[in-house]
Amino acid sequence: MSDDSEPGRLLDAPARRRTLLTALGVGIGVGVVGVPSPAMAAVAGWSNPTLGALTSGYKTPGRPTHTGWDVANSQGTPVYATAAGTVRDIKTNSYPGDTSSGPLGGRSGNSVHLNHADSYFSYYGHLHRVLVSDGQQVSCGQLIGLMGTTGNSTGPHLHFEIHRPRLTSTDPRVFLANRGITLGSTAPVGSTGYPSVSQGASGWAPKVIQYLVRARGISVVVDGVFGPACASAVRSFQSGRGLYADGMVGPITWTALVLPLQEGNSGDLVRGLQTALNGRGAGLVVDGGFGSVTTSAVRGFQSRNGLVADGLVGPVTWSALI
Repeated sequence: MSDDSEPGRLLDAPARRRTLLTALGVGIGVGVVGVPSPAMAAVAGWSNPTLGALTSGYKTPGRPTHTGWDVANSQGTPVYATAAGTVRDIKTNSYPGDTSSGPLGGRSGNSVHLNHADSYFSYYGHLHRVLVSDGQQVSCGQLIGLMGTTGNSTGPHLHFEIHRPRLTSTDPRVFLANRGITLGSTAPVGSTGYPSVSQGASGWAPKVIQYLVRARGISVVVDGVFGPACASAVRSFQSGRGLYADGMVGPITWTALVLPLQEGNSGDLVRGLQTALNGRGAGLVVDGGFGSVTTSAVRGFQSRNGLVADGLVGPVTWSALI
């Protein structure tokens, strides 16, 4: 995924618009692109801004004015502040194909511009949603937005830049590497919650996806292998819900797939729940029946993870499980 934006010069009168802060508890964990280490890395107060596959690079021969790196992942993948600072400018209300500029010159859609200590600043473009407001103080690793494809973009990705004092830009991949951080791969500070799972993955998480998709009436083989047929089924689900149909299951697609469950429910949604619980060591029979044994397993998981142990499986329990 890439864009044709050419940020690099501060606009004299950037559009400053406030956005509603949304109470989202989404995060990012293990996907087929980027496996975070258990220890979240941030050297000297810096963090990886997101997880994903690196696509278009910094000032390549084919794109000499591309002053950042593009990190691609599913729509809704969380984007975090790379360092503590202040929100200088934001842009909201952008859409795919929007040709208007954001806080920096270029067509990078919904975007955030942060000022940091020692005159450094960072820039985050093509966001699905901005979750901060002008003038807000943010900490290193704070959730500031969700990855998207607004502005001049061919698919969900983050356009990420770092500028340093007296210079218009610096290679953000090299800048972070010098601080022990691999752009797109090192776990961002503060990242938790739903993973991003895509074609090529295998194990219990793809099996959960297959059960949840099948519960929505879409035919798919439940084998724990995220192959082309599974990706096609996911795209069908996404298209039917008005989501970006990339065949990847990220935070937004997970949120659309899961439904609240409790004792007495039955079917493939419960099989998905039981599979997720087994992925966390429950040892249940995957029979699709939410009985007393499954309720006990849910309560045990909730208790171990500091959640309200009520045996009800809502959004918070789902996100902790996955």
